[in-house]
Parts: sequence; structure tokens; C-alpha cells
Amino acid sequence: MSHRTLLPLLLLVVLLVVTGCTNTAPTSTSPEVTKVTMRLQWLPQFQFAGYLVAEARGYYRDAGLDVTILPGGPDAIPLPLVATGADTFGSTGADTILISREQGIEVVALATWFQASPVAFMVHRDSGIRSPQDFVGRRVGMFYGDNVETEYRALLAATGVDPASVIEIPGDYSLAPFLERRADVWPVYATDQPYTARAAGADIDLILARDYGVELMGDVLFTTAEFARNNPNTVRAFVQATLRGWQEALNDPAAAIEIILARSPDFDRGHLEFEAAETIKLLRYGIGERCVGASDRAVWQKEAQLLRSLGVLKSDIDPETVLLTDAVDEYYRSQGIECR
Repeated sequence: MSHRTLLPLLLLVVLLVVTGCTNTAPTSTSPEVTKVTMRLQWLPQFQFAGYLVAEARGYYRDAGLDVTILPGGPDAIPLPLVATGADTFGSTGADTILISREQGIEVVALATWFQASPVAFMVHRDSGIRSPQDFVGRRVGMFYGDNVETEYRALLAATGVDPASVIEIPGDYSLAPFLERRADVWPVYATDQPYTARAAGADIDLILARDYGVELMGDVLFTTAEFARNNPNTVRAFVQATLRGWQEALNDPAAAIEIILARSPDFDRGHLEFEAAETIKLLRYGIGERCVGASDRAVWQKEAQLLRSLGVLKSDIDPETVLLTDAVDEYYRSQGIECR
């Protein structure tokens, strides 16, 4: 998941693979239908319910779009794929957008879905670890170079914990080090791995950075500045159809889960129900309580300043240069709602 030093290299690799491709074209059967792709960060789970519901209910088709939703992962990272034109739209973290712009990668955030970060630090309830101050002398799993490390460093700084007093061990995507107690603190997504840990019999607690004043965001929808500039109607149609999908998913999570299971029948229903409940909390946090998908300029500014203070950003980034929220604002304004 590292994004700080790998982005330029990933962009070069993707460019070599997709040179000459185009990411939007009319279909042969209907010149009024525009083909686009949407690259997820991971598998098509409730984290991405808005897109999945919009596709299943025909909201994209009604908007004149033929959308292909593609899974992401270590070998299919949205940022380089979208930046090079291999994909049209993508999902990534707010911090990745800010870091990318500093690196000269011209991407823009169209909607902010997770108003709060899903990252949490999982501990065994009987470990005696109740706060970041209790990390001292403990073994903490770490994913270096990505948003987990950023949030971890910010949490230690906010609580006055010396990083040298903590024993950091490399993380991996298995929970085995935590479940086998080879690690005392394990970074997770609060929407996902806690369910798996409890299913394995672990009695756990979660420590959230935002409880200590560290306000970071999570998933955002993005595209390139060039694509948005040249295709404003396509961007508007995609964003607003996705908002319809999210509104339906929030109003009827059970129906959204059925849509996800129809697409991926091997998924665990209980896991999806847990993920839905936790995801909705992040969507409804802050400005999302009245406008899911809206972007709070003050929160974006605060995150940019925090990243600068941690040395993740080497220069000041004005969030206004990365936010393109006209489609979201227009969507809610048509319902008589002012988000800002």
C-alpha cells in the first residue's frame, strides 16, 4: 500500500502498459452512451456500495454511462491506473490525493466518502493497553509508507509518545501475528478486520486516532484534472449517479448487501453486515451527516497541514487545488440542501 515513493515508478510502469489507450468512448450500439471504468481500492464490498448499487439499479445507464467496475489490490492500484488513463475514475485516500499533487500528478477529488479515517489500532482487551501511552515497550505492527504509518505517527505526536519507545514490527495482511500474540497492537480497518478477529475468538478493543484529536479522512472518488476539464458532463453524471447509489445503500443496507452477494456469492453475509454498520458511521461523520460525499474544506486544510507537520508533504498544498465538488454541491442543492 506504499504510496510516497512508489507512485512515480508505478506511473511509468502503467504508462508502458497502456500507451495509446483511451478511457472514454461511445459504444457501437448507442453514440449517447459513454464507456468509463471505475477502479476500486479492493474487492467489491460494502466499502464501495454506492458504485455497486448504482450499477445494479441502472443509475449509471440512466445517466448515459456504461460503467465497468474493477477490483483493486496490490497489483491494481487506482492512482497510477487513473493518472495514466488506463481507468477513468478511482477510489483512494485523501492523503494520497494531496501527496500525488505535490509530486506533480494532476488528480482531483470529486467526492469525499469517508469523512473519518477507517484506520484503527486493535489490541487484546486483557493486554492492559487502553491508550497510545500504553504502546510504550509494546510490539506494534506497522505498514511503512502508507496511510497507516501516517496516522500512527500523528497519533504518537498528538499524545506525546516517543516513537523510539515503541517496538515496531513489519505488518502483513494476515491477523496471525496479532491472534498468536506475537504483536500487541495491530493496525486494521475498523470496517473489516475486527469482525475477523472476533470470529477467531479474540476479545478486542480498538484505539482510534480521532479520539485523540487526529482528524484524517479516508476514501475519496477521483479522476484526472484533464479528464474532468474535457468531460464535465461525464463527471457530473457519474458522481450524481453514484450519490443516488449511496443514498439507496444508506437507506436500505440490507438490499445493498444482497446486491453485493449477488455479485460475489462467496462473501460472508455477517461480515458484510458488520462492514455496512461501520462504513455508514464514516460516511455520516462530520459534514457527511447532512451531505454524504461532500468535501469539508476546513477538514481538508487540516489534513494537509497535519501531513506537512509530519514531513509527509514537503510543501504547503492548498486543498482548493485538488477539490472539484461542483457535481456533489449541485446534487444536494437540487434537493434544497446547502452542504457548505
